[in-house]
Amino acid sequence: MIKSYEKSNIIVKSKVYPETLWLKRLLNIGLLICSVWLITIIFSILNENYKNQIFYPMWICISFLIYWIGYIGLAKSKLLIERKKLKANKKRETKIKKSINSNSTFNKIETKIITEQLYLNPNLNLSLLSNLLGLSEGYISQQINTNSEINFNDYINKLRINNAKETLTNKDFNNYTIESIGLESGFNSKSSFYAAFKKFTNQTPVQYKKDVRNL
Repeated sequence: MIKSYEKSNIIVKSKVYPETLWLKRLLNIGLLICSVWLITIIFSILNENYKNQIFYPMWICISFLIYWIGYIGLAKSKLLIERKKLKANKKRETKIKKSINSNSTFNKIETKIITEQLYLNPNLNLSLLSNLLGLSEGYISQQINTNSEINFNDYINKLRINNAKETLTNKDFNNYTIESIGLESGFNSKSSFYAAFKKFTNQTPVQYKKDVRNL
């Protein structure tokens, strides 16, 4: 069956042949021993010779076959362990490569947003960012979710809040109202600014300004 399969599947012969060579040898040796054993029994019966000495060589052959099967089993188990290690290493390498590529892309996205202060644009969205970077909206969203562990809107709002916090602590902007600081930071309304500020700092902008100025 093995030989017929190899003949009918020439493409996989290079993979199947070395994997089944030990099995074919085992079958051939086993058949040879059984054949010799059968001939010995027939010869013994025909000659009315029931002395055990005549079977000693056969017992030796059987013992050799059993030990050889054990050796093959151990060898194959070691090969399986090595293969599992190799597969695990390949998977680990693949994950590392994907992680490096992912970080590289995220750095590109983040650099674009921060260096050009795109987050200060109240109309910034995935569609606009997609056109600027030449990447799909879904891919950008996935990169931000994976690397920052927050969604796109929270990521942009967090940058806006950091900008607002810097402005609130800067005395040069004492004449600015809280609402104007929120608008300057990229929020399109006072309510959205207050909601985002509370979410990321657990304080209102007014409370934060008072606490910082009292330090």
